[in-house]
Amino acid sequence: MELAWTEQLSVGNAVIDADHKELFGLVSNIDCVTKAKDHFALPRALKLLNACMSRHFLNEELLAHALDIPFAMHKVAHQNMLTELDLTRHQIEKNSVAAIYVMEHYAQFLLDWLIEHIAGEDMPMKPVLHNHPYDFKINGVCL
Repeated sequence: MELAWTEQLSVGNAVIDADHKELFGLVSNIDCVTKAKDHFALPRALKLLNACMSRHFLNEELLAHALDIPFAMHKVAHQNMLTELDLTRHQIEKNSVAAIYVMEHYAQFLLDWLIEHIAGEDMPMKPVLHNHPYDFKINGVCL
């Protein structure tokens, strides 16, 4: 699995793009951990991904509200992904069979999700974001 963030994935906001870059790095780390079959590192890697996702989703929500971008369905998708990630992490911590499945499939699932998240959920914000500076700030504070 060798896919990284590119300019084509830019949504037109520095903070959101930086979050996406970080998410790609964390998914890549999970891929490395799974290929190494490191059952001990995987829960920690998933926890880091969850923390980054939570921060990223909050950044998107703040941005959407500031720019009056409809966000209800986007927020539901975020909640669903965080729930799925939590369930998987808990299964891994309690069940070695789940860990084996994750070792074989989960990194690709996360990469597919990340690409779909950017292309399907975030790109529709791009036309609105292009009407603002790339480093757009809310109330003087960068997201």
